[in-house]
Amino acid sequence: MQIDFEALAEKYGTPLYVYDFDRMTENYRRLKEAFAGEKSLIAYAVKANSNLSVIAHFGRLGSGADCVSIGEVLRARTAGIEPYKIIFSGVGKRDDEIRRALEEGILMINLESEAEMLHVEKVAERLGREARISIRVNPNVDPQTHPYISTG
Repeated sequence: MQIDFEALAEKYGTPLYVYDFDRMTENYRRLKEAFAGEKSLIAYAVKANSNLSVIAHFGRLGSGADCVSIGEVLRARTAGIEPYKIIFSGVGKRDDEIRRALEEGILMINLESEAEMLHVEKVAERLGREARISIRVNPNVDPQTHPYISTG
């Protein structure tokens, strides 16, 4: 596909972000096909690009959202992602964020530690709700690449 970026810059000004929704769709469909027949959810990482149009596009394709803050959870909801397709990850989740995530009815909260599990449990108990969780496991594997890269 040939794109006339100069014409786009003239029409819309700069800086300008140009997204290839056809490519995004194709990549999503390839992932979906790879997991055909399996119970799975492809969740777009909102931290990668929080543009509402991008999030909404993936949502229309059937994607969920992986969010690292309550702001991202609410952004995904604004873009039309159903709560049962939202995963709340990230470190240092505050009480108000956990409470709001539970109130939104998201799919699950990804836990980073035993202490966080107890924290989420307390917030859920106060709300009279059950918290659906997943647990992040770091097997401490050394990828033997860059010293700042860790595999978990």
